[in-house]
Amino acid sequence: MLNVSSIEIPYNRLLARLGYLHTKTKLDIKTVCSIKENLNLAQKLIKPKWAISFGNITLKEDLIFFENEYRIKSDNVAALLKNCFKAYGVVVTIGDALEKKIDECLKKKETFNALILDAAGSVAAEEIITAANAQIKTHEAKSGNALTKRYSPGYGDWMLEANKQFLNWIGTEQIGITLSKFYHMKPEKSVSALIGVKKANS
Repeated sequence: MLNVSSIEIPYNRLLARLGYLHTKTKLDIKTVCSIKENLNLAQKLIKPKWAISFGNITLKEDLIFFENEYRIKSDNVAALLKNCFKAYGVVVTIGDALEKKIDECLKKKETFNALILDAAGSVAAEEIITAANAQIKTHEAKSGNALTKRYSPGYGDWMLEANKQFLNWIGTEQIGITLSKFYHMKPEKSVSALIGVKKANS
């Protein structure tokens, strides 16, 4: 269902990520050239990948039960999915090529280049998850359904440790995502999210 293999990193969003206001901040030509050169490099290095799972759900207080025995315990997630009958789990990543280039820049003490590439990676990951969200929304709208906002492990009372079980449910080994001992995803520029599905008039 998802097709997010081609993602453009918007220049204006990269500037915003770097803390520059596109309409107010005046950058010198050297800085603009450096940003655009690194943006072009980042664009070549990102390799979007994604994994998705979904299933019907039932709720009982702060527990969300999925039809395949996966479950989530969270008041915040239960509130999000209050009127939902189904939920999606989505994970996206830009791959590890950009991350390796950033490490290379840091070793060479090319700090500004590393900063731009890191920001570009963050913007790219957000663009990918946003595109995936939009495609799911379009798919579900055909059946008269609407989506909740996205929600990720590590927010509210859905602890970051829950990301391990969440990623196992989705099946992320196929796209090369692993977890550190602190439950952070590798490659670093990866995003996981839960999205609920409800009838549009509910």
